[in-house]
Amino acid sequence: MKKSSLYKALLATVLVFILSAAGAAEISKNEYNRLRQVEKTLQQQISEMEAELKTSKSLANYKKSYLAAVPATAPQPASDAEMAKILAGARYVMLGDEHTTNQSQINTANVLRMMRAAKEPVTLVIEWVDISFQKEIDAFLAGSLPLKDLRARISFDKLWGFSWASYAKILSAAKQLKTPILLVERLKGNHSLADRDSFITATIVAHAKKATNMRYLVVYGDYHILGDGHLSSQLAKAGLKPQTILIGDAADIYWKLLGKGKDPAKIGFASLSNGIYYIRNGTPLERSLSYRDYLMKMLGYKKSDFEDWVGPADIVPQAGGRNNFEALHSR
Repeated sequence: MKKSSLYKALLATVLVFILSAAGAAEISKNEYNRLRQVEKTLQQQISEMEAELKTSKSLANYKKSYLAAVPATAPQPASDAEMAKILAGARYVMLGDEHTTNQSQINTANVLRMMRAAKEPVTLVIEWVDISFQKEIDAFLAGSLPLKDLRARISFDKLWGFSWASYAKILSAAKQLKTPILLVERLKGNHSLADRDSFITATIVAHAKKATNMRYLVVYGDYHILGDGHLSSQLAKAGLKPQTILIGDAADIYWKLLGKGKDPAKIGFASLSNGIYYIRNGTPLERSLSYRDYLMKMLGYKKSDFEDWVGPADIVPQAGGRNNFEALHSR
C-alpha cells in the first residue's frame, strides 16, 4: 500500500473516534466528586450480588494477577492519530474486551480498521464463538451465510449470551475488511483459566507457523490480556512478540485522566508503559452499570432490592459551566 493510501485509511479510522467526541464539555470539581460517589454505589451493589456467585479462588487469584500487572505509572494521553500509526505497524495486538458495553465492541472494530490500514495481513482472534463453528464463520466471511442466520448457527445466545447487536459489529467489520477470523475457544466445555490460556496459545502458535507473515489481533476479556502466566505472557514466551497491549478494565487510569483533562469525551487512549495502553471501553460508570444490570438479570434482583438506586441518567457527566476546574481554582 502506498504511503498516501495508508495515511488516508488511517485518517478515515481516526475520524470515527473524533466524531464520537463531538459536543464535549468540561465538568466541575463537584461533578467529578458526584461521579465518584455514583461509582462507589454501583460497586457496592455489584459486590453484594457477586457474594452470591461464590467466585472461585482461582478466578480471584487470576484477577489479582491482572490488577498487579496494570502499570502504576501516570497515564499519558495518546491521540487517536498516534494510536492509529502504532497499531498500523503492530505485529501482535492484545485487546481487552468488556463483554457488557457496546463501546468495547465498537472499539474492537475500530482497532481492526487501524491495523488493516497497513498492507500486511491480519487475523482476528475472538473469544466468543466456539472453535467448533469455524466453518460457519468462514462461510459468513465468504458471503455464503447471512448474518441474520449466523446467530443461531453458532449458538450465540446459548454459549455467550451478551449483546448480539454489539458483537455482530465485529463480524461485519471483519467481513468488510476481508479479515479472516480464527476461533480458539472451547465454550462448550468447562476448562480452568490456565488450561484455556494454554490451549489458546497453542492454537494461535500452530496457526502462526503456517502463516509466517501474519499479524494478529487477539480480543479477549481483560484478565486474559495482562498478568503473569496469562494469555499474553504465554504467547510472548512462545515467541509471539513484541506485543501491543490495550486494556480497558483500569478504573484508576480513567479517573486520573479525567482529573487531569476534565473532559470525559476526550478520554480515549493513554500510554501506560512498555507497549501497554489504556483504551476506554466505556467509562468505569458505564462498565459498572452494564455489569450490575447483567448480574441483576442473572440473579433475579429488582430495583427495590437496593437501598440506593443508580440509573443511566446518573452516570452521564454534566457540564460544569463556570464551575469548571479552572473557575474553581481561579476564585
